[in-house]
Amino acid sequence: MIAFTELLHKHREKIGKSVSRFPSNDVKYASRDSQSCAIMTYLAVNNGNVTLQQMADHFGYQKNYLSRLCKKLFDLDFIHLRLNIRMNLASEHLRLTNMSINEISSELGYRESSTFIQNFIKAKHMTPASYRNLYQKQQSENAHPEDP
Repeated sequence: MIAFTELLHKHREKIGKSVSRFPSNDVKYASRDSQSCAIMTYLAVNNGNVTLQQMADHFGYQKNYLSRLCKKLFDLDFIHLRLNIRMNLASEHLRLTNMSINEISSELGYRESSTFIQNFIKAKHMTPASYRNLYQKQQSENAHPEDP
């Protein structure tokens, strides 16, 4: 759990989907790190496919309070925090699965795959297909290094 907490402090680093439910939703009076961990875990477990109101209800916060808490904990507003989680999960799916772009888009809660693609390009500076191809090429080169 300490490693995950460290990731929280570097929230722009890769965030993986966790099966942990720590802590579930009783974090109102928990430490800053526990609150951060709970928020990130909740977003990752739900693929970033939640609204601010749904998350506030889950944790028993007022929507405006949770919005301010996200800004305080992560130096990002909720929308950008959720987008960051979604793009990191999308990157993980592209690297580790054969899911189609449409399947990934749908799993992350996008109604239109074109919106997902636009957000991915803004975040990663390339299309999801290019990202997958680049990663596969790198993996192939690492698996079969050329002989000197």
